[in-house]
Amino acid sequence: MRAEHSTEEAGAVDFDYFNAPGEYRRVAAEHARDGAFRSEHGGGFWVLTTYAGICRAFRNEADFTVGRVSAAEGAEAERWIPLTVDGPEHTEWRRLLASWFTPQRVREMTPWIRQRARRRIAGFRERGEASFSEDFARPYVLENLMTAVGWPLSDLDHLLRINRAMIAARSEPDPREAFFSDLGLPALEAYVGKQLEHRRAEPAPDLITATFDWKMGGAPVTDEDRVSLLCVLFLAGVDSTVNHLANAVQHLACHPEDRRRFLAEEAVRPVAVEEFLRAFSCMYPGRMTAREVSCPVAGHGETVLLPLALANHDPDVFPEPGRVDFDREHNPHIAFGTGPHQCLGAAFARAQLLTALEEWHAQIPRYTLPPEQDPSAPPFLRNSYDLRLIW
Repeated sequence: MRAEHSTEEAGAVDFDYFNAPGEYRRVAAEHARDGAFRSEHGGGFWVLTTYAGICRAFRNEADFTVGRVSAAEGAEAERWIPLTVDGPEHTEWRRLLASWFTPQRVREMTPWIRQRARRRIAGFRERGEASFSEDFARPYVLENLMTAVGWPLSDLDHLLRINRAMIAARSEPDPREAFFSDLGLPALEAYVGKQLEHRRAEPAPDLITATFDWKMGGAPVTDEDRVSLLCVLFLAGVDSTVNHLANAVQHLACHPEDRRRFLAEEAVRPVAVEEFLRAFSCMYPGRMTAREVSCPVAGHGETVLLPLALANHDPDVFPEPGRVDFDREHNPHIAFGTGPHQCLGAAFARAQLLTALEEWHAQIPRYTLPPEQDPSAPPFLRNSYDLRLIW
């Protein structure tokens, strides 16, 4: 049964989906007693604001479905494998994909992840300055994904251009139109289709080739769904990891005591990565209400956002949530979501974060922001902006 909360009671605001995490937290604090607020921006959507409420929604696919995974215009029209499928089909997609990102497989990947980080940092270390995201984090993360999937590294520059165009689309007057422009999603889909043709002609022991033997409901997986799956790996596997790396390094640049501790105490490094994941969570997954539900959210067919930036800063779960604390005793963050659609690539992302931070500090232990660099948090994703460092 639907809860008796009106839009006015829960608070309706003109709130942009692409707002920064800090803005989400500011507005959530104004509506703390409601557990949600409604934005009239675009077509309108609800934002859940508490750790408990967000976790419940992630885990309750009967009431909060993946029929809409974003508040962006047109999101309900997209089929993103495995993000927008549920039930037995989703279970089967996860089973097939999960074997490629198990903790054991990630451990096997880690030596070449480390070698790649070391080589890329060495390439600019003597300059004494760099764009952290553009010289290091973005190409490093994308190379790792390409190797894991089976895309040739000779195509790195092409995929970097596509990635940057998609990020830039968020700042355009019409983000959806820009995202679907020639250098946006169509370019990525064309690239993935070409790689499928190549692997059919020349099979290899990689994820792309493995998909040719996959079946869904007893029928062979279609090329359309293969393209969707591989595009999702690109969209989900690059931006968030680059963002977390850049925010972690900016924090360490501005907090020398934390940086010294990261350097000196090997045991604290995995703990620090978990705290960075919590503190700098930024993604805002969406769901669609399937029926009247007992919360401030309206009934059937409404969009509901589940911001990780709010769940992981809930003061009822994380004391002093705005403080990065390597000694935090209880850290049940959901930086990778929770429930049936929890991120399959979590172990892969963690390995990249820890390895990159270790290798960066092994070669460049002391660094700072140049005077002109803005030390504040940027709108939406850090990887949309040029984080420059000097040493």
